[in-house]
Amino acid sequence: MVFSRAPDAPRATLWALLLWLLCSMAMLWLFRGDLPTLGFRDPDDAMRLAQVRDWIGGQAFWDVSQHRVNPPVGGPMHWSRIVDMPIAALMLLLTPMIGAAGAELVACATVPLLLLGGLTVALLIAARRVAGSGIALLSVALLLTAPSILVQFTPLRIDHHGWQIMLAALALCGAIDTRPLRGGIVTGLALALWLQISSEALPYGALFAATFALRHWHARDQAPRFIGFALLLGGGALILLALLRGPQALLARQCDALSFVYLWPLVALALTVALAAQLVGTATARSRFLIAAIGGGAALATFLVTGGPCLSGDPFAALGPVAYRLWYLQVMEGRPIWEQSLSMQGVILLPPLLGLGASLMAARHTHGEARMRWLTLLMLLAGATLVSLLVMRALSVAHVFALPGIAWLLLRLFDKAQASPMALVRVLGSVALVLLTPAGLCAAWVAIAAKPEPAKAVSANCRAASVLAPLKALPTSTLFAPLDLGPDILVQTHHSVIGTAHHRNAAGITAVIEGFVDAPDQARIVIGRTRARYILTCDGLTEYRLYGQENAKGLAALLARGRIPAWLEPIPAKAPLRLYRIKADFKMR
Repeated sequence: MVFSRAPDAPRATLWALLLWLLCSMAMLWLFRGDLPTLGFRDPDDAMRLAQVRDWIGGQAFWDVSQHRVNPPVGGPMHWSRIVDMPIAALMLLLTPMIGAAGAELVACATVPLLLLGGLTVALLIAARRVAGSGIALLSVALLLTAPSILVQFTPLRIDHHGWQIMLAALALCGAIDTRPLRGGIVTGLALALWLQISSEALPYGALFAATFALRHWHARDQAPRFIGFALLLGGGALILLALLRGPQALLARQCDALSFVYLWPLVALALTVALAAQLVGTATARSRFLIAAIGGGAALATFLVTGGPCLSGDPFAALGPVAYRLWYLQVMEGRPIWEQSLSMQGVILLPPLLGLGASLMAARHTHGEARMRWLTLLMLLAGATLVSLLVMRALSVAHVFALPGIAWLLLRLFDKAQASPMALVRVLGSVALVLLTPAGLCAAWVAIAAKPEPAKAVSANCRAASVLAPLKALPTSTLFAPLDLGPDILVQTHHSVIGTAHHRNAAGITAVIEGFVDAPDQARIVIGRTRARYILTCDGLTEYRLYGQENAKGLAALLARGRIPAWLEPIPAKAPLRLYRIKADFKMR
């Protein structure tokens, strides 16, 4: 086998790129039905395209608000232009050749696959530094067959999750780099970029900082890694925030994104680590411990000053109790492991646990610097696993970090199976190793743990372009629609909406949920305060059914039963859509 022969680095790289290309072709084929109509699987992907369209259409670089959400105020957003850039670049490049629609299609289909290519290369380099080309190539093969990771890189998956996973792998490359200063710089830059995209990078920043500080304390030659990381993390975060958000962002306080709250603690870490290193030097373990303690203490003290309400407040509290419960708590990808189903709990935990055990075994079978690289990976994997226990969508990073250890274990077990004198053991033992791959582990667990559910009637995809197409015949208006329909309405039609599932627009989210849950008389008041001219519902939407279950006498429940209040006029629409015009004489001014 190619893995067991441990190919040299260039050959392993070619094999890895070939595997990536085959995986990309397979995913393009599997998702071919969604491509022509931009059938996004997640509303966030549709919102990302709306974001890019607005930017290309003339919206200011620093203005990332959605002005067709909750007009005239607009829907504030905290998303980063970093994610928009490659999509916009491909669209601008290709539009003169294949038209705007074709350019959008190509960009939305290929950008996630290009990010997967970046992840493939980053993992190959990191795993090769840990254990050589053979294990690195097998790690890539495991990556490109792991649904828990690939789900964030499928065609049309243009939201920021793929970026986060790729940057995590790039940070891992720096952590394992044999040249400490270069490794610290690479990891610092990767985390600085990640922080611009999502505040979900904050725990990983702390994780890499703690890992590097321990290595710096343990060995003098690792001091440049920690110092370089601290300088690039703080300095890079400062410069990138000013460039991507504007100078005013350096003094703005936001708890849900990189802002004044988190930026200045990172700058304090960079400055104090650099100053302490100059003053006390790195010659002794005591001085190196002092450098790390001063830097960490300065960052913590600064955060206590800048944190304000972010120290204890919940950025989602402004939604109000009903919206908080019916929207935020229903977003299971952001919830901890103990709130997930039994089958999902296994998917989250099994690959990282196997990776932890395998990495520990690998460390015990190596010596010197090779052992330290395995132990570094082990520490980072343990931290990433803890993060995934708290936030389900973080599982992909932990699964990526688990791959080198799993690859090491698979090759070791394969060699043992092949060494057996019994043909049956050689064949069955080798085949059984499939169950120890991330895909095999997760599939086996789901098959065992999933509870049988009664068959449900197949309902239409309410977000499909064909379902929303009749809305194009309406005069340009603002629609009062469920949150999950909002982004696709923005992409597929010329209309505006009151709310989407993006938390900074607390007023719009609250209005939508209260409008559908409240009894008709109260809903009339809530909706009357908006600029909505039509109410849109869809029978196959889980979110809408939830509103009806919340209040059997609420507007959503009554409309689902065909009981239409006098202030609404039904408009013929193709099922499963239901459309109502809000009578002009009812509007509250």
